[in-house]
Amino acid sequence: MKQSALTRFVVVLLQSSCWLVGSNPLVAQTDSPDPTNLVVAIHGRASFKRQGWTKYAAIVFGTGLQEGDLLDLGESSSAKVVCSDLTLHDVPMGIGAIPCPTSRVALQRQDGSLIRATRGWPNDGSSPILLSPRKTKLLSPYPTIRWTPVKGATTYHVSIRGLHFSWTSDSTIATTLVYSDKTPRLKPGLEPGGDYKVTVVADGRGISDEPGFGLGFSIIGTKEKDIVFQERRQIEHFNLPDGPTRFLIAHLYANHGLNAEAIDLLEEISQTFKVAAAKRLQGDLYMKVGLPRQAEAAYLASLDLSKSENDGGGQMLDRKALAYIYEQIVGNREAAYRQLEETLNLARDLGDDLTASQAARRLAELKALSPKFRVAETKTESGARTPLPH
Repeated sequence: MKQSALTRFVVVLLQSSCWLVGSNPLVAQTDSPDPTNLVVAIHGRASFKRQGWTKYAAIVFGTGLQEGDLLDLGESSSAKVVCSDLTLHDVPMGIGAIPCPTSRVALQRQDGSLIRATRGWPNDGSSPILLSPRKTKLLSPYPTIRWTPVKGATTYHVSIRGLHFSWTSDSTIATTLVYSDKTPRLKPGLEPGGDYKVTVVADGRGISDEPGFGLGFSIIGTKEKDIVFQERRQIEHFNLPDGPTRFLIAHLYANHGLNAEAIDLLEEISQTFKVAAAKRLQGDLYMKVGLPRQAEAAYLASLDLSKSENDGGGQMLDRKALAYIYEQIVGNREAAYRQLEETLNLARDLGDDLTASQAARRLAELKALSPKFRVAETKTESGARTPLPH
């Protein structure tokens, strides 16, 4: 969806806290996600300034605002905000605060750079990687199982295991299979609250059985399912265009731990609704379920879209997440260094002294670990910077 001077729909993530400081000052995890308030429609001109910044930045789809930020709504402009309690509010013209009450939180912040993901399952392509369902709850008791292909494989043996439950099926060539309760070998069906895990074996050799806890899935309980449906109806009653509506529903699903269905929904809308916020949320969710390589691809796509939207704040979020993936998970410090350099430049452009100081400190730490990074700051004879691996 392209913005125009007359009308554009904007979903603005309004986040109520700054980056937390951990062992890596740019990356930390919070167990209490912050409430998210979303501007869903805007006519005219709008910008925002974060507490601690010295400059205003343009608002685009997915711009993150937080408590203490200022909204600047231009003359003859208007905007509406869906607050974290799923109520709708108008934004007053001029400079002012976020018009959201402090009450129950139905929408929460998702940020992959705040997630401490572990290194991905070592894989040379000889074993499938389970993509879904993993680390998730599900609304449907009939999950769609997806995995990565293995070169040369002709048959995949798929299993779901749980307490007193076992189901198996074979798939030829295809890397997607829908669980069905009509399978003759079926035992008692998938029950709400039960814990299950999927494994995929390629031609009897490569297996998707990753080590670690919490890699399975469960079916959401009836009470929580009713709450999800009620909150989804509230979103649908806003009568927004299809893209923003489904983006909000995906965000809602993520807040309830329905990671697989949120990712699937974002995959669907990304075909026509090409905005950075949707790809960034997808990256955050891939980090949440322990798929950093898939998250990397989503963040790179979000970064490209953020550039086209001229969204400096969004670019900082993408580069921060990428720096973490490259350093902490992939082990490519040079690529992390490049992302941190760009984060520093963006922070300086916005007058964000806190982010700039954090990025500069981490760059200095990387230099201390590897003196070769100093080479990255030298100029080549042509005047261009020495390139770093991406």
